[in-house]
Amino acid sequence: MSDSELLELQMQGKDWRALDKALVTFFREQQKLEPALALLIGQCSFALAQGHLCLPLKSMSQHSQQEWLALMALYPDLFELSENRNQPFVYANNALYMRRYFGYQQQIALYLQQSSQRSQQLRQAIDPALLKNLLDPLFPVSATKSADPDWQRLSCAIAASSSFSVITGGPGTGKTTTVVKLLLVLQQLQQQQGATPLTIQLAAPTGKAAVRLRSSIRTTLDKLPASAEMKSQVPTDVSTLHKLLGARAQSRQFKQNAFEPLALDLLVVDEASMLDVELMAALLSALPAHARLILLGDKDQLASVEAGALMAELCQWAEQGHYLAETAAWLNQLSAAAIPADLISDTGKALEQQIGMLRVSHRFDPQSGIAKLANAVNAGHSAEVAAICRADYADLQYLEATDFKHLKQFVLTGKAKEEQKEAAGFSFYLNTVRQSPSLEAEDQVIDLWAQQVLADFSAFQLLCAVRQGPMGVEQVNLSVEKMLHQAGLIQHSSHWYAGRPVMVTQNDYALGLMNGDVGICLLRPYQGKWMLAVAFASEDSSKAVRWVLPSRLQQVETAYAITVHKSQGSEFRHAVLVLPDNFSPVLSRELIYTGITRAAKLFSLICAKPDLLTQAVERKVQRYGAIRLDS
Repeated sequence: MSDSELLELQMQGKDWRALDKALVTFFREQQKLEPALALLIGQCSFALAQGHLCLPLKSMSQHSQQEWLALMALYPDLFELSENRNQPFVYANNALYMRRYFGYQQQIALYLQQSSQRSQQLRQAIDPALLKNLLDPLFPVSATKSADPDWQRLSCAIAASSSFSVITGGPGTGKTTTVVKLLLVLQQLQQQQGATPLTIQLAAPTGKAAVRLRSSIRTTLDKLPASAEMKSQVPTDVSTLHKLLGARAQSRQFKQNAFEPLALDLLVVDEASMLDVELMAALLSALPAHARLILLGDKDQLASVEAGALMAELCQWAEQGHYLAETAAWLNQLSAAAIPADLISDTGKALEQQIGMLRVSHRFDPQSGIAKLANAVNAGHSAEVAAICRADYADLQYLEATDFKHLKQFVLTGKAKEEQKEAAGFSFYLNTVRQSPSLEAEDQVIDLWAQQVLADFSAFQLLCAVRQGPMGVEQVNLSVEKMLHQAGLIQHSSHWYAGRPVMVTQNDYALGLMNGDVGICLLRPYQGKWMLAVAFASEDSSKAVRWVLPSRLQQVETAYAITVHKSQGSEFRHAVLVLPDNFSPVLSRELIYTGITRAAKLFSLICAKPDLLTQAVERKVQRYGAIRLDS
């Protein structure tokens, strides 16, 4: 097929977005492009929609790499091959980039390189004996000495001696606990050096992740052996990244930038797997030159919806450690157990010395169904996954269903089997909705009730892989709404009704609500009358909830079921993953793993066709345009 025919096929087809087609049309009119180059530009734009930062030329097999380079050389104002004249497309690393995303990648790579140099200097300046004395009370050595190191302790030491660091680990491995102890250690170091306390900020990509981190930090801080004065120097308020940076409506720019940097000495970002390269670049621009940055997250979770897979790239060798001998020797001074020899490598990169991986889950028993299933999925062992799903584990439920409409009892109670103790359905939170305060109740009583409704709603959540189709978000939400209405648990004679859960689908800077925030519509007492209002969890620690009138919420959708992507940063007592009845490109190992690890006590999998689960587990996402780790 000729270039012209291929181009026409894409312009008339459904693969390319309207944006991709518009870009091709614009440059063809402006530059009189060869059909082959128009096809190249369209595919480069389309690659961004697939999460890639660039388009490898090897993926465009119509021409050899040399032929592509020769074609691009005919348009020096459009393609940068060597001389940088701010052309819209850049050829580098045997791939084609859009200028903006090439700039993001270069900015991040430069920061990582510089941070490695600063971290080496910082580590040399820290007295290991002093650091060990600060670590000992927070990470006491077990009476029965283990042959394995305390990875929370060592990750804390790595971060304490780095200007940039990453702490990664699966659910329940203690990322929050580790970072709270780290902040105490750093503030104590400041005190012992006669310096002023660090100005620390905590942030997360979404509002619900911010609220969850805030709660975890407070709970952890209360249990630690430190003075009240020292604990007061560890912040408990958590902001969304967009709020921290000062997002501007209808703009990609932020108020905080290189010219107006953030007023802080240290920034901790939780759920960093959700960070895309554009947001990361904006964050680095606003970071003061002296400030430290710590990323927390699970490297195996789904990457951002936007382009890039930052966490996965940063932690691509975390399992293997790749610690240099001098790094291991330095850490061994702080540990009761030596770094295992198989985690030491003479080929380790500088950046890998700044990454700590937590390797023991305290949430799940290693022999539990959830732990075994998550590990098998992560390893890509599809046959083992199938066997675990069908085994009799108390914390796992596997249902083969071809139509969600037949799952009414499951939606109400969450139980596939009567003996499932941890099961919760939607009736759990709806019972709390019905226990509304009286018309005369004080505002504080009303707010605490609404806060309890939100907490109870997180007991049970349906997660879908796709939006359309019989087992997609849109149809499942309609089915659940009908089931709950028939059971007399909701009255939805209108669009808004008491008990309706909604998710914000677009940032609303006027209301301070971000994409992914979840609220519950409630019939609340107000000045002696009943009125509908939507309760959202409050980022403000002085308030239990925040109320918004339904009329002000223009970009929301019903949220009995949400996509797995939207669930990141959340934890549910009982999480239910609903797979589609046909294969979808979104099905992947990362999606299944993320769905499983949203569950705290019970995980249910609804899968009409077992072979789809096999395909998903065997399919690992690979995004082009890696942040280079050769610094």
